[in-house]
Amino acid sequence: MNVPNELPGAATLVEALLERASGPGGSAPMFTALGAGGEVIARLTPVELLGRVRAVAAALGGAGRPGDRVIVPALPGLDFHVGFLGCLYAGMIAVPVPAVRAAVRRSTTTRAERLESICRDCEPVAVLVSTGAEAEAARSAPDLPPAVAWIAVDRPAVAGGPGPGPGADAPAPAPAALDPTATALLQYTSGSTGDPRGVVVGQGNLVANQRAMRDRCDIDAGTTVVSWLPFFHDMGLCTGVVLPLVSGATAVTMEPATFVRDPRVWLRAIEAEDDVFAAAPDFAYDLCVQRVREEERARFDLSTWRVAANGSEPVRATTLRRFAEAFRPAFFRAEVMTPGYGLAECTLIVTMGRPLYETPVVPYERDALAEGKAVPAASPETGVELVGCGRTVADTRLRIVDPQTRRPMADRVVGEIWVDAPGNCGGYWGREKDSDEVFGARLEGDGSEAAGRYVRTGDLGFIDEGELFVTGRLKDVLIIAGENYFPQDVEAVAVAAHSAFAHQRAAAWPMDEDDRGVAVIVETAERDPAVLGAAVRAAGIAVARALPAPVSVYAVARNKVPRTTSGKIRRRACAQQVGRGALPLLAQWSSR
Repeated sequence: MNVPNELPGAATLVEALLERASGPGGSAPMFTALGAGGEVIARLTPVELLGRVRAVAAALGGAGRPGDRVIVPALPGLDFHVGFLGCLYAGMIAVPVPAVRAAVRRSTTTRAERLESICRDCEPVAVLVSTGAEAEAARSAPDLPPAVAWIAVDRPAVAGGPGPGPGADAPAPAPAALDPTATALLQYTSGSTGDPRGVVVGQGNLVANQRAMRDRCDIDAGTTVVSWLPFFHDMGLCTGVVLPLVSGATAVTMEPATFVRDPRVWLRAIEAEDDVFAAAPDFAYDLCVQRVREEERARFDLSTWRVAANGSEPVRATTLRRFAEAFRPAFFRAEVMTPGYGLAECTLIVTMGRPLYETPVVPYERDALAEGKAVPAASPETGVELVGCGRTVADTRLRIVDPQTRRPMADRVVGEIWVDAPGNCGGYWGREKDSDEVFGARLEGDGSEAAGRYVRTGDLGFIDEGELFVTGRLKDVLIIAGENYFPQDVEAVAVAAHSAFAHQRAAAWPMDEDDRGVAVIVETAERDPAVLGAAVRAAGIAVARALPAPVSVYAVARNKVPRTTSGKIRRRACAQQVGRGALPLLAQWSSR
């Protein structure tokens, strides 16, 4: 490995870009974008990127002032990089969102409603689009919230009119662009348990957090980040844009739709590089196994894939095993898979495994976990497999805390995960009460000014031999007969009960407040009514044996279970949609 590029003077992303542009690699490609077939559609060197960023910043200076908010949609190619960094260079606050053009076409969808909600919340002064023609079309869309200016990043100008080219008007960066305490962006949370809220992410949060990722994974100038993750999601933004800037690495990116349509494009991009870091949610690795036929796998050479980060949703032991086994003929090594844990409120990463070390997969007693204790299972029948998500990254302190008493818990005792780290963000935009509760937590009896202020993650887990094991969400816990059961354990039981549900997604939630019955919905590709009837019955009986409560099981078509942008199951949304009959059911069974 090469010595990491420390970029010693870079406390912000703009400083990192300036140093990259003025350094010896300023004329070498840093960011590359691939098309739907894996072909190169755009490349930018640090010098070229800086020129375009300055042009966008100049246009933004005519639309607002430092501290104003700017909507930055998921623009194609490398336009997002230009727009996002242009906002930071101008001292404005970037607000990454899904593609505006999709919301224009489908203005009645949840995506459009989400965009409208975000705009009401942050009151942007501008929206970025790729071209002047798109600016004109978007500005005339009646269902989108009005903005002061629509700015095209190809030839930036206020309101999409004629403007300077990439090399014109090179302003100095705004003071906020060089201030690590200044706000860089509002990262709107994906809403797995509630309405999206804008996390206030500082310049220093971004740099510190991704330097910690760099150091844990030994990422340097010889590393290539290969990513399909959406830039409006924290993992996609941090690994695809921020990590290369602070580490000296290069990056190859593609549209999320490209990966979903054909995961082989992602794998080919990985095998084309010499030293690869690539991150994805757990479901993506499963999708590769499903979509790449067995006879095709040996045609890949994944021996240069050094870090396969797995995070942003629960990591499943079955996924780790299936992917490693499926791509063993492609020279993929099981120890390359590196689970981690993080959240937008802490910028991104909190814990991560050590690359090229075996990931701990431990079966714990299901009944003991229901009582809040992590006890190694005596047999496979009574155990639940949990995957270790690594140890804390640099300068990060993690505590497992009783959410009621706010007292630290002992090892192997389940509690809420609290985090104190340089990546801890400044709160939720315009929500002082929520911010104090989530971002300003203190341990009981530790009220001095010098004491740490923790982020309350809302996630449950425990520490075993220094390794973090995540058990679920505090708000999703199923309380049955006074004991806690984790929905993902119930979901795993249902999925494993019948071959029609194998390797599919599921969601479990309490049916009502009186008898604490449990509902489970499972996706399936099966269409035979007889098989589906047997499958829901088998799943219902299996869940009923594991839980002392009435059980209802529903089967739905694949991709019907509501998820967040990162793939997390939206269990509350499942309950609401089933309750109002919004999900077409293929089969159902009840123990009542």
